[in-house]
Amino acid sequence: MSGSGSRHDNGVVHERRELRSGADTRRFTVVRRTDVDLADVPAIVDLHGSGLTPAHHLAVTGAHELVAAGEAVVIAPQAAIDFTMDKRIGAGWAWNIPGAPLPGESTPRSGPDDIDFLDRLIGHVVAELGINAERIHLRGYSGGARLLAPFVAAVDRRLASVTFVSGVRYPEDLAGQVPPVLAIHGARDQINPYAGGTSPRWGESVDDAVRRWAAHAGGVRERATSPAPSVRELRFERADGFAAVRLLVDETAEHTWPGTSDAADIAAFGASGVLDASAVHRQFIREVEAASG
Repeated sequence: MSGSGSRHDNGVVHERRELRSGADTRRFTVVRRTDVDLADVPAIVDLHGSGLTPAHHLAVTGAHELVAAGEAVVIAPQAAIDFTMDKRIGAGWAWNIPGAPLPGESTPRSGPDDIDFLDRLIGHVVAELGINAERIHLRGYSGGARLLAPFVAAVDRRLASVTFVSGVRYPEDLAGQVPPVLAIHGARDQINPYAGGTSPRWGESVDDAVRRWAAHAGGVRERATSPAPSVRELRFERADGFAAVRLLVDETAEHTWPGTSDAADIAAFGASGVLDASAVHRQFIREVEAASG
């Protein structure tokens, strides 16, 4: 493993690192405060969307500000398939999701093995950076979100939570207990439509996927709320009131990261809506951490 870092304001450093995964050299970025023990804060392993880069994703999601506040360390892995989703965003990278072709393609890729890479990455940051293995929160956007469903089913890891932004799926081979789940989606999403689709890349509806996560979690009751104008929430709550599975839908949002003001992102992926996905996820982590004691 090798890496280099560049210091920013507020004592936050962005470290660009490398890790061997099989025969490949893979890259990831660690965003951390230099005066914080990484074992003492939650770790967010955050996957960018198809055709994007870790740097773009970190900027759009406000990772620097979150880390500067001392609330988390963020690990942003980079996919390995050279892929351009939209020329207004520029060249980026895409994940190899098992059984799912890339946007605009009809046949799934044979590699790389991104399930293995993500598993190795988590093991590496725990062993080498001292991150608490029981405080790892997975988050993915679009293609990064879609990769998380088969990852959770494939690996034997205890995860603190999983968050799907604009890309919630349910893995057919899921077994055992699952961590708390948060899904955030725009009702007007045209890339990963809320109502679902007919392709291997995007089939069942968002509602169906979330309800299957809730059914697997078990012992929950469904409750619908409207936390803000144009926003609706489905909460699947345990007896103690904690929502083990939850879905937030922005009726005005398309595929863009909800709440961003990034002009290029909005031009490429549509309206960002009224919901701040980064703030919602921040609060979700606080609740998960409090519920876990």
